[in-house]
Amino acid sequence: MIYFLVYMFVEIFVSYEFTKIFTPFGMFLEILASAVFGMMLLRTLNFALAENMQKVMRREITQEEFISIGMFKFVGAILLVIPGVFTDILGILMQFEVFGSFVAKKLITPKETYKQNPFESDIIDVEIIEDKNVK
Repeated sequence: MIYFLVYMFVEIFVSYEFTKIFTPFGMFLEILASAVFGMMLLRTLNFALAENMQKVMRREITQEEFISIGMFKFVGAILLVIPGVFTDILGILMQFEVFGSFVAKKLITPKETYKQNPFESDIIDVEIIEDKNVK
């Protein structure tokens, strides 16, 4: 409950300061532009997910990071649709993979570590040669 009250205070304060500088018409245009941008991001989210899937397959990011980055992009697009300047700032930040992967590394502990070469393993291939002189 306290986090929600802090969020509401910051949202109202930032929106008020934005409206003082850019007038109420500027605030209206900002809300309209961010909503359109958020809807466009929601429609093209599958392309970003496909790009991140390629990174998982190349072992550049872990599966947990893939999930969290995808969630950050989705939540960021939703925040852009919601009216408010502070939510728009958060929504834009969540669209950057640097921010998403930083938060993902802090929040999620990896279950397994990946090796650089997917063909490396701890298995040793052995060939048995039978000696015909030994009975």
